[in-house]
Amino acid sequence: MPTRRRQLSFEDLGTPLAEATLVVVDLETTGTDPRNDAITEIGAVKVCGGEVLGEFRTFVDPQRPIPAYIASLTGITDAAVAGAPRISAVLPMFLDFLGDGALVAHNARFDVGFLRAQAAATGVGWPNPPVLDTLTLARAVFRRDEVRDHKLATLAAHVGADISPDHRALTDARATVDVLHAIIGRLGPAAAGTLEDLSSAHRRASPVQLRKKHLADSVPAVPGVYEFQDAAGQALYVGTSGNLRSRVRTYFTASETRRKVLDMLPRAERIQVIECTTSLEAAVRELRIIAAKKPPSNRHGLRPEKALWLRLGTGSEGLRAARLARQESDGSAQIGPLASRHDVEPLRALLMDAVLGRGASLEGGTTRLDGGYRAALRTALREDPRQVLDHVAVRMRRHVDAGRYEDAEKLRQVALSYLTAARRASRLRAIAAVPLLVAARPSEDPVISGCGWELLAVRHGRFAGTALVPRTADPLAAARSLQLTGAGEAELAAPLCQGYHQEAELLLTWLDSEGVRTVLTEGSWEIPARARFEPEHLTERFARTAAAPQQ
Repeated sequence: MPTRRRQLSFEDLGTPLAEATLVVVDLETTGTDPRNDAITEIGAVKVCGGEVLGEFRTFVDPQRPIPAYIASLTGITDAAVAGAPRISAVLPMFLDFLGDGALVAHNARFDVGFLRAQAAATGVGWPNPPVLDTLTLARAVFRRDEVRDHKLATLAAHVGADISPDHRALTDARATVDVLHAIIGRLGPAAAGTLEDLSSAHRRASPVQLRKKHLADSVPAVPGVYEFQDAAGQALYVGTSGNLRSRVRTYFTASETRRKVLDMLPRAERIQVIECTTSLEAAVRELRIIAAKKPPSNRHGLRPEKALWLRLGTGSEGLRAARLARQESDGSAQIGPLASRHDVEPLRALLMDAVLGRGASLEGGTTRLDGGYRAALRTALREDPRQVLDHVAVRMRRHVDAGRYEDAEKLRQVALSYLTAARRASRLRAIAAVPLLVAARPSEDPVISGCGWELLAVRHGRFAGTALVPRTADPLAAARSLQLTGAGEAELAAPLCQGYHQEAELLLTWLDSEGVRTVLTEGSWEIPARARFEPEHLTERFARTAAAPQQ
C-alpha cells in the first residue's frame, strides 16, 4: 500500500488511460545502428488525458561527424550540434522528464533501441518503462484501403494533425501525439479504456477470454481479493489488487498470456470478491485464502506451514534442519525460513567451521557441543554474526589471493544465505513476541477524500485489523477500536510466526515504511537490530583483510 498513488506498469495492469502519463518521443540520429551510431537530437511531449503537460527538446553532441545525407534529411549539421551536451548529460535529464510515464514512439523499436543502447554505454540505469508503438497500433487501426502506408507523415496528414513532421525531433513528436490521439479515438473506450488495453489493441483475445469476459462486469473498483471459481464453487485462482475491476478485466484481454490463467479460464464460472479497506489487508487475505483453499492455478503460498529452519538444539546437540519453529526459551535457537533445503548443509558446515574450527563439520550433525561452543553458536544465530563473518572474510581472502575466485564467490553466497536467514528470524522473533501493536502511517486514499492515516493492528505477527482515518480526525480513537479487534488471532500465534511467516513479513514491510508511528502497544515492541545481519558487514570485513597478514 504505497502512501502515494504511482503510475502503474504493465505488470500492475489496468491503469485508466485518462490518468496515464504518456511521453511521446522522437530521436534524430547519425544512422540506424544503435550500437555504432549516435543520437543528435531528442524531442518529447508529455501528455495526460489529452492535455500537453510539457515538452523536452535538445541537441546532443554525437562526438562524430554527421553524414551528409543525414544532415540533408534532418537539417542537423555538425555546426548545429557543436557545443551541445553529450548524451551522458542529456539522458538523465530526459529520464527525469519521463518520470513514471509510458514511452510512446512511432516505430518504437528504433527510438527505444537507441535510448537503451546509450543508457548501457553511459552507465545510466534504464527504468524499463511501458512502451507503446504508434506504428504497430496504426497498422491495426488504419487499413491499407484507407491509407497508402503507415509512415508518420502519411498518418499525420490523414488524421489532420496540427503539425506536419519534418524529420526534426520535437516536430515529429508533436505530430505523433496527434496520431496517437486519433488512434485512441478510433479504438474507443471499450478497446482503449486503459493503458493496458491500448498496449494490446493490435492483438486479439482468445475465444474463451471473449466468452468469459462478462464475469468481470460486476467486479467493483476497490481494493480487495478476487477468486475465480468453477461451477461447484471451488477456488481455481486467487489474486489481489488495489483496483479489483481494472485487474480482473485484464484476464480477458490479449495481454494475458500466462498458461496457468489461460488453462483456468474455461473452467471459471464466477468471480467472487472480498472488498478490503486497504491493499495490505487484501494481500493478507489473499495469503490466507490460498493457504486454506490451495487453488490449483496458484503457485505460491500453498503450504506456508512447510517452512524450513536451521536449528541449534538443546543440551549438546548440533545444528540440523527442522520443519517447525519452536520456542527458544530452553536455550535452543533457529534461523530461517531458508530459501531452499539445499542451503541446510552449506550453512551448517559454515557455522560449525566458524565456531569449532575447520573440519568440525565433517563429524556430521551428531557433533557434541560443550557449553562454550553451543553458546557461541546461539550468539551467531540470534545476536551477533561477527565471528562467522570474520571467518568467512579470511577464507575469501585466501581464495582470492590464490586466484580461486569461484570458490570465494561460493563462500560469499553461503554467507549471504546465513545473513538473510538470521535477519528474517530476527524480525519474525521480534514481531511474534508482541501481544498487540497498533501503528499508523500517512496515507492518501480516495476513501477518506485526501490525506489521512492508515492504521494497522498486529497480534503476535498476525494481521488483526486496519482502518483509514481522515487527518482531521483523532487516530487514537480508531486505534482504541482496533485494540478490541482480532483477539482470536492471539490463539493462533506460534514461535517465529511459524505457519504464517509470509503474512508476518508483509506486516513487517509495512512497519518499515516511511512515516510509521507506534500508537498503542501491549508488551514490548523492540525493533530488531537488523543491521547486525546486513551484507555490508561482510563487505567491510573482507576489505579489512586486504591489509591484514594472513595466517
